[in-house]
This record gives sequence, C-alpha cells and structure tokens, in this order.
Amino acid sequence: MAALFLNSVPRELREKIEQVCFSNPLALDVFEELYQYTRDTIEVRKKTKSESVNSEVLEDSVIFQLKDVSVLTPFRKKLNLVISVSPVTGKPTLSLSKDMTPQLTISELNKGVKFATFLPFPEKANVVYLFICYNQGPEPNENEFVLVTMNKDVTLKQFVTSGLLTSEVNDFSYCIDYIRKQAILVGFRISDPFSVSTSGPKSFHVEAHRGTKEGTLYFLPDHVLFGFKKPILLFSSQEIESITYSSITRLTFNVTLITKNGDKFEFSMIDQNEFTLIDDYVKRKQVIDNSMSEENKAKTAHKDQNAAEHSSLLAEAAQQLKGEGQVSEIPLESDDEEADVDFEGDSNLSDGSDMVSNSEDDEDEMENEGSDEDEEEQDEGEDREDNGGSENAKKVQKNDPNVEDEDEDDQQYALPQGMENTFGANDFDELTHSIPLTMDNEDEEEDDDSGVEYD
Repeated sequence: MAALFLNSVPRELREKIEQVCFSNPLALDVFEELYQYTRDTIEVRKKTKSESVNSEVLEDSVIFQLKDVSVLTPFRKKLNLVISVSPVTGKPTLSLSKDMTPQLTISELNKGVKFATFLPFPEKANVVYLFICYNQGPEPNENEFVLVTMNKDVTLKQFVTSGLLTSEVNDFSYCIDYIRKQAILVGFRISDPFSVSTSGPKSFHVEAHRGTKEGTLYFLPDHVLFGFKKPILLFSSQEIESITYSSITRLTFNVTLITKNGDKFEFSMIDQNEFTLIDDYVKRKQVIDNSMSEENKAKTAHKDQNAAEHSSLLAEAAQQLKGEGQVSEIPLESDDEEADVDFEGDSNLSDGSDMVSNSEDDEDEMENEGSDEDEEEQDEGEDREDNGGSENAKKVQKNDPNVEDEDEDDQQYALPQGMENTFGANDFDELTHSIPLTMDNEDEEEDDDSGVEYD
C-alpha cells in the first residue's frame, strides 16, 4: 500500500516524502493517512456537485425566483436566482440555474448559509449587491461565496410584472423586504445594514487596497468584509483580536486586522477622512488597538535609529559644555564685543592697546627728564659747544615745516643728557640722529584686529 501511495504522488513530492521517512520511518503512515483523507474529501465533493447539477428544478417546487441576475462569484454569467424545494430531500434549497438546470445549489439553508446581506454598489447608486457566505462541505472553515448584482429598476419592474407588487410601488426597498421574508421562511436571514430604517450605529464602507488589488472594505454590524476581487475576505467581529494603524500620512493610512489565530491582513491607501469612522467602529466593538504596542514602537525606533544617534551625540556635547558656560550666554547682537572685553579682563595678554599707552607714558617721562636737565643747565650757566650745536640744529628743524614730524620723533627718542656726559664724547650725536626710531603702524593695526598678542 505504501508503494502504491508513493507512486500516486508527483515525483518531486515523492522524493521529499522519502527524505522525511528516511530519518523517521513512522512518518510514512502519517503521509498515507493524509493522502487517503484528501482523496475521500475530493470524491465527496464531486458526488455532491453531480447530484446538484443533475437534479432539475421543478416548476411547482419554486418558492421564489429572480430572473437574469448578474452573477459575479463563483462564476460570471447571467443566471436565475431560485429558492425551491429539493425533489430529493424535500428541503428548501437555493440555486443558481440556467433554464431550470442548477449550476450551483446550496442545500440545508438553515445550516449551510452562514452569512447573507445586501450591500451598496460603490460606483452605481442604481445597483445593489446580494452577498451570501455558505459552507456545506466537511471543513467548517472552508467558506464559499455567492455574489450577485441586481439592478433596482429592472428588479422592481419584474416584481410588478409577476404580481408581487402593485404598479403604484416604485420604491426598491419593498423588493428587499420581500426577499428577506422569503429567506426567513426557508431557514436563513439576509441583513440590510445600509437601510435608512436601520436603528443604531450606521454601517459604512471605504475604498482600500489589498496589495495591488483595489476593493471596498465594508464595516458591518457583526462583520468586516473586503471585496469583490478574489480572494474575498470576510471576518466576524469576534474573530478580530486587534487592529493597527500604520503608514499614516496627510492623505491616507493603512489598517492591519489581526485575527485570534495570529493571521494579519493589511489594507492600505485608505482616505484619511475615514479614520474617525473606523476608529469609532473599533472602539465600539472593543477591538484592541495595537498601534502603540512595543512591537510597532520597536519598528519605528529602528527606522529612526540614525536620528537617535545624532540626538545622543548632541546630548553628550551639551554635557561637556556645562562646565564651560552656556551657549545662550553669548550676546548674538553685540558681535562679540562685550565677550572680548570680558576676555581681556581675565587674560594677562592684551590686544596691543596697553603697549601703545605704556610707550606714550615712557615718552612723556623722557621728555620731562630732558626738559628738567635743560633748565638745570641754564641755571648753572654752563654753555657747552656740543649742546649748543645740537640746540642750533633743533631750532633749524623747528623753523622748517617739512621736518616738523622728524623733530617730534627726535625729541621723543633723543638720549638723555646724562647719558651723553657719561661717555664724554660728541661722536654719538650724528649716530643717534641718523637711526630712525619709528613705530610700525601696520603691526599695531594687525594686533588690533586680532585682539590677542602672541609671544
């Protein structure tokens, strides 16, 4: 049996099974059991479908019928929506048929239909959806869907023609009420959450994307539905564990639904104007909002890691500056002049202004000493030839306007009289007058500009 089972599967799958069984020989029995279960399930489905197709709908068994409705799921074609009594089981059935031959049949409506509702068509106000979620297979969570569209005007006209409504009625809500009553009679209910007469919080729908597919996200009283491009997603409110908002921008945001099984379904590019409606729905259903969970915070922190590193570096630099004064203490409007004054007061160095003032004081002292000595020589009556010659030369220079500055410089930097007498010679007069002792103004300007004199 094991060899026959392995020969029935594709070669690549058989090789993988053999590798697993080589390390664990007991796994072969598990694979064989799984294979047998899958084959039996497929056979049951084929048998159910063949029985449904072969059983024709009898005219006298029809309870209610809508002709030529547009079926979008599970196939796309024009069919009749028929509620009838099965000739085999004698129980009500819902079928999509062509010329009284069913293309799809849902039996045991009280158990098979899990959810049914009327929904608005977002792009067309004159069209309405009829959505049915059913399951009649062995797997309880293996849901299948029926989606049909009904034109309001055509359906209303058909009701009047069949005598179900009078010609004076032109409100499509009467058609919906009639269909809902027929569904209740055969064992299932069809909700109408967008009806004006519905009390309580209103249902709403928003446009969203599921990956690259654009669709409509319906927020219903007990369900959240995304459609209608395959795969259609239907969530019960009780199945949703938490919700997360992400990628929030000025125009759009994303919503991620997390089920109790841990499955995540993200819907993107939702208009920012719909945020309040969705958030109110989440709070009303007491769904946990995990937008600020530690996991999502960690993702945000990972994205902003570089910014955090820069902030830490700035904080470290600010800590180092605490002992050296605050940056805000520097007067930005004063061009640092006041700061320069404080710096000069705390420093032993100067910007050159003290040198100039000190040199001027020395020159004044030298002139006073020279004048005192001249007065003493005049009182004592000592007329020396060297001094006379020197005085005559100075007088000639004073009378000449072209040498006025040179005379002042000579007076400022002339040797005191006592020093000339010490050497006892007059040979130094020409030497002292020939050496130009002038201040370098350019150096002073450079020192003034720098503000600091360097040794």
